[in-house]
Amino acid sequence: MQQNYSLRLFKLFVLCLLGIALPRYVQATHIVGGEFELRYLGATSPYSHRINMNMYFDDINGNAQANDPTVTIFIFRKRDNAFMASVTMPRVSQELISYTNQSCAVGDLRTRLIQYSVDVTFPSDFNDTGGYYMVWERCCRNNVISNITDPGGAGSVFYLEFPAPYVGRAAFANTSPIFGKAIGDYICVNRPFTFSFAATDPDGDSLTYKIVTPYNGFSDRNQPNPSQAVPPRADAGPYPNVTWVTGISERNSIPGSLPLQVNARTGLLTVVAGTPGLYVFSVEVDEYRRVPGQAPVRIGRVRRDFQLKVLDCPVNNPPKIAMKLDGQKDFYKEGTVITIQEKDQNCFDLFVTDPDLNQRVTIVNASGTLPGLSLSATDMVIRSKSDTLKSRFCFGKCVGNGGVVTLAIRAVDESCPQGLSDTLYVQVRIVPEPVNRPDIITNLTNNKASITVGSSLSFNAIGTDTDGDIISIQAIGRGFTLSQANMSFSTTSGTGKLSPKFVWNPQCAQATRPEYIVDFIVTKQRCNRTYSDTVTVNLAAVGKPSQQPVITTSLSQSIVTMVVSPTDTTSIRFNVLANDPERDSLTMKMQGQGFDPRALGAKFTDKNGVPMLTSGFSWRPTCDMLNGKNEAIYTINFVADDRSCQPDHTDTTAIQVRLVNPAQAATEVVIPNVITPNGDGKNDVWQIPTLPVDNCSEQFRFVQIINRWGKEVFRSTTRDFQWDGDNLPVGTYYYLIQYTTQRFKGPLTIIR
Repeated sequence: MQQNYSLRLFKLFVLCLLGIALPRYVQATHIVGGEFELRYLGATSPYSHRINMNMYFDDINGNAQANDPTVTIFIFRKRDNAFMASVTMPRVSQELISYTNQSCAVGDLRTRLIQYSVDVTFPSDFNDTGGYYMVWERCCRNNVISNITDPGGAGSVFYLEFPAPYVGRAAFANTSPIFGKAIGDYICVNRPFTFSFAATDPDGDSLTYKIVTPYNGFSDRNQPNPSQAVPPRADAGPYPNVTWVTGISERNSIPGSLPLQVNARTGLLTVVAGTPGLYVFSVEVDEYRRVPGQAPVRIGRVRRDFQLKVLDCPVNNPPKIAMKLDGQKDFYKEGTVITIQEKDQNCFDLFVTDPDLNQRVTIVNASGTLPGLSLSATDMVIRSKSDTLKSRFCFGKCVGNGGVVTLAIRAVDESCPQGLSDTLYVQVRIVPEPVNRPDIITNLTNNKASITVGSSLSFNAIGTDTDGDIISIQAIGRGFTLSQANMSFSTTSGTGKLSPKFVWNPQCAQATRPEYIVDFIVTKQRCNRTYSDTVTVNLAAVGKPSQQPVITTSLSQSIVTMVVSPTDTTSIRFNVLANDPERDSLTMKMQGQGFDPRALGAKFTDKNGVPMLTSGFSWRPTCDMLNGKNEAIYTINFVADDRSCQPDHTDTTAIQVRLVNPAQAATEVVIPNVITPNGDGKNDVWQIPTLPVDNCSEQFRFVQIINRWGKEVFRSTTRDFQWDGDNLPVGTYYYLIQYTTQRFKGPLTIIR
């Protein structure tokens, strides 16, 4: 599991180490090379950065004890080389790196990639505008390196410069350039060799590459693994360099007819080495960030230290590739411009030979993207010296757009460590055919139509192309989309002749617009150019003539007054009738003014169809509809609509329902206070016929009688109650009559 550290703790950790005696480290011979990575983790991560170190190790001759489980790196401030922190990184993975062609592996060349990694959080005081750098030192290099002195005593330095992680207190997001994984290839004497040191930058910063002299650092045989920070002197450059042997410098670190070079823009290494040996070199990558309105500023730098082995390989010859046009007996001579008519088949024959037998030769297009490219054979095996392998190379139209274009066809064999190749460059001019524009018409008379709402219009847009190219037809409304206007048309593609259908089913909304203009466009592409033709149609929709419908009710008047009572179950009932003079299809609907009648219990069925339409209305209002008032008015509209798109396509009749809360009678309430329940038929029961009648605001709740000790002796919730004393003793009792808000109470005496 990867360990995580805080840089603030590293400072304390290092100070403690300075006073502790450490064991002697094993000398790490045969370090092949490597580099640092500093990756920004983002604001959502618990750590600000991840530090990776990639070490390439000689797996054949390397000292296994030098495969350290941890490494300690040191961080300095660039401005004054002040020590800032040390970071201990655990080993997290290791793997063997591969060859370009694994079958080309040699027994004494095997390289292991050992990776160390840790997540850290830089403290906010890492904000020096001059930036910082991190280093790791280890001795020693392979003692058989050919281009430096005393290689067995020379150290390796991994080095990375990075901008301040903070600008003031704000985080500065930046990830260092990230090298791709190296491969384990060797170089053959006097053969071209390429090796990619390309790096990527997740931030989109621009990168430049150059070959530099590798650092030696301060490590040596006696101190192979420095345990404490050793900053360079400010007057002596960053770190001591290795010492080249006589005649070697960074300009020819691998000497030969083409010394080692790196493409400053791509990071591609190229070399034709002249002498066998093991050669060390270093590639430095500078990272530039562009600020709007300013020149790019270098913000970072990373070095990859590496070594390559040059061998005296067995003799091998590259394949040879030639081309012959149809009907010609001579091979193509490079530099000759071939003129081909676009209408002709753009093909020619390729012939491949290779003096080295039993090798597979691959033909590849090195010209970039070509339209209609095809190769009849891409892999062939040379069986005899007289073998000539044949492949047919074809491409489509539009190559060069009438100008001269250079095609590159490459034959690559199975040579080790990288296939040898021969590239044939063919200059071609394709003479374009005359191009006819496609044509489009419609079968709509005069490209104009006016139709009545409710009907349908359809016609075809007819596109043709005499060249037989693929054409496409689309319809575009001016200032509207087809679907908005209830129009339908499917964009169609094909060759020759197309006739997709246009359909319009206008509704009333379309009758309000004077006209609709639709453009039908046919297009085709030829060699990245567009050819088109357009036909325009003018369309209009009109509503059909219609007289206004009529809607009535069976009521004799438009105002209905109803007294509402909590006990009354009477309903308002009437019929609604809709008619149309032309017997157009109607809709008949109920609409409340400011309320939903159905939510308040009104029953009415909306109708659709040919008149006459009839639907019954019923409603039993309740006290709740008074909303605590003595009167409420509800207006209900009944609407008939013939949907004719005319201004007077509806008729409305309104019914006003007036709900009234009945007032309680102002008569005096007479409550007897004596009863004589002796069976003589006079004053035998206690009853109160003059109690107020219930209405929506005052309603009888209960009557209660208690004795003088407060015990209830009678209760009733019926307004028409009667009480005969229930054989209770003579004496005085007390009554309470409760309405919603009113109450009546007093004494009641029983006399026998």
